[in-house]
Amino acid sequence: METTIIIVSYKSRSILLQNLNNFDHRYKVIVIENSHDKNLKIELEQKYKNLKVVLNKNKGFGQAANIGAKLATTKYIFFCSPDNFIKKDTLNNLEKITKEIRDEFGMLILTDEENKVDKISRVNEKCGISSFFIKRDLFLSIGGFDENIFLYFEDIDFVSRIIKNKNLIFKVPITFKNTHGSHEGEYNIEIEVNRNWHYMWSMFYYKKKHYGYFYAFLLIIPYFIRAILKIIIFLKNPKKKEVYRARASGIFNSCILKDSWYRPKINTK
Repeated sequence: METTIIIVSYKSRSILLQNLNNFDHRYKVIVIENSHDKNLKIELEQKYKNLKVVLNKNKGFGQAANIGAKLATTKYIFFCSPDNFIKKDTLNNLEKITKEIRDEFGMLILTDEENKVDKISRVNEKCGISSFFIKRDLFLSIGGFDENIFLYFEDIDFVSRIIKNKNLIFKVPITFKNTHGSHEGEYNIEIEVNRNWHYMWSMFYYKKKHYGYFYAFLLIIPYFIRAILKIIIFLKNPKKKEVYRARASGIFNSCILKDSWYRPKINTK
């Protein structure tokens, strides 16, 4: 077994318990648990002998994923979100593909069932990624995920650097099923506010990093104006008003070059 599975979780207990049953238990699994759930760590490590849970202070997906990569000791690592369900033979099939292409690749990207591909196809443009397979040494050599980003656009930024590094990226005819939700339902509004703040902050940060401040500023201004108008429209709808206030705040903080400071207001004890 030449691959370690890395999962970043945050308030994901129920869906994570479902997902782990789909893995071939001969492979090592590292779960970076960003909500610091000690009971989940005990439960999972007692149930799965191939699994290690690391309790982590929540500094974002990228930082947690980087920890998992550093802890892995195998040649390959496979990143999988809690809500991406794979088949038991997925990793074995991925390792077979590496032999078919003589290990000449930078990254292999899985596709969800709704957008599957029929054959191995080259990726030449920046794209978002969800579940992917990569050589551990390559991942670490290009710096892993940008830890300035708490959430969103860290994947596109990473793909951009792989392309710049002239490593080959392929989509492969191996799919996963996405259930579109990696956290417990009771935290929906807090997670939604968090997502909107970070989506806007990260969009500006990513564009600024790759194209310059002026371009990023011109791109983001219409989003800011729209968010302000929506706050006014939804004055009597507290939940929607909070979401658009988060969007405006994320844009403002990113434009003034403030770090990505917002965190979901959820008890993590």
